[in-house]
Amino acid sequence: MNCVEITLNGYKITAVVALSLIWATNVQAAGSVPPEVPTPIELSNHDINRIVCPGAMNDLIFSKEKGMIGHFSGNNAFIKFKVEDAGDEYIYADTASELFAVCNGAVYTLIVTPTDIPSVTLRLSSPMGNRLKKNIAHYKNLPLEKQVLQIIEEAYNHAYPSSYWVTTTNNRIALSPDAEITCIKNVDVDGVGLRLKQYLVKALSPRIELDEKLFLTPAVGSSILAVAVENHNLVLNATTRVFVVEKKERK
Repeated sequence: MNCVEITLNGYKITAVVALSLIWATNVQAAGSVPPEVPTPIELSNHDINRIVCPGAMNDLIFSKEKGMIGHFSGNNAFIKFKVEDAGDEYIYADTASELFAVCNGAVYTLIVTPTDIPSVTLRLSSPMGNRLKKNIAHYKNLPLEKQVLQIIEEAYNHAYPSSYWVTTTNNRIALSPDAEITCIKNVDVDGVGLRLKQYLVKALSPRIELDEKLFLTPAVGSSILAVAVENHNLVLNATTRVFVVEKKERK
């Protein structure tokens, strides 16, 4: 258990959350993929890749001639590319192809490029109507403060519901000469009106102390509800995560 300082409506409170900091070293997490929209993605050309459906996985359609192998069970599908043994070397797939996943009755069109990267876990998002209903039910009867704490805890544990809209970003912002600060993920909870931004902070000075107030700026967001810093004290080149929760208009 860890104590996390959170700035909420101008006041600091202490949240006790269980931090799951064990990253799967062979898995690259990908953002959510919407249905009915052709989406380019990269999958590992040498490891098994996983596709997670918010409901039952109904079917996978792909071209075996492009060297793709796949099967599905329950709400998961697993994709691997064939590796050709050329005697003195292995030849890995590098040709892009289409992969259609029928998930919970919706069709997801993936333009897949096999790449020399670790295994990828790809999450398919629910259609908008279902996502709204699931999000509203997920936060039902929770006051705003507990909604904020809930999404921060989910972020710490890398455990977002499939109804959240998760996108990866790489937006660097200049808030301090002592730190390199990059927004690496946006998490939208449609129907509830919350957005979480995950920042990666790298120390550029021998020793720095991060304060939540550093992120209370229009450069980060216009309706900030809370800021949570994972590690306040950093030495040169050390990194930490910062989570910012803001209110947005409901869709």
